[in-house]
Amino acid sequence: MKSEKYLLISLIATLSSVPFLGAAPRHDVIPEPDRIDVIAHVPPSGGPVLQITAGVHWRRNYLYMDHGPASPVNILDVTDPATPKAAGELEIPSADGNLRAVVGTAALVSSSPLPPKAQTISILSFADPEHPKIERQFAGVTAILKQGPIVYLANGQGLWVLRMKPATDVALEEQYRQYVLYNR
Repeated sequence: MKSEKYLLISLIATLSSVPFLGAAPRHDVIPEPDRIDVIAHVPPSGGPVLQITAGVHWRRNYLYMDHGPASPVNILDVTDPATPKAAGELEIPSADGNLRAVVGTAALVSSSPLPPKAQTISILSFADPEHPKIERQFAGVTAILKQGPIVYLANGQGLWVLRMKPATDVALEEQYRQYVLYNR
């Protein structure tokens, strides 16, 4: 009798946490707009970054921040892009070498110089197409790398890690909810 009581209480608790399957979709929910957010910042080290290269080694994601031929390449572990961690430095043997690509423990190095072409990068919101506005600017950017929804920018203030987040497609989510409810 005691175990039946606990079973009934457990069943009621479980059912009360499950939404009613026949509930109408909520049309008053306003989805978040498309966004680009700064999720991390690493202070500068080693001078201006001329190129950012990405690589993967033993299921870890790394950024190689090349400061040019006179400086070592800074290596950051960006497996979790929100918390980049210093992972070491790499001395390129050639006096005029520039890092171009990395795979595991192998790299492509070129002899052509990488002059920094400083530029201003802006996060622009055109959620209101009639009045687009600049949300944030990064001046003096000398290197940029986009990998999926993550963007890495380097300027005199260091490395900036940005995450691009598209808006929720409410109609698509409702279509998926209907599919799951009635086609499984």
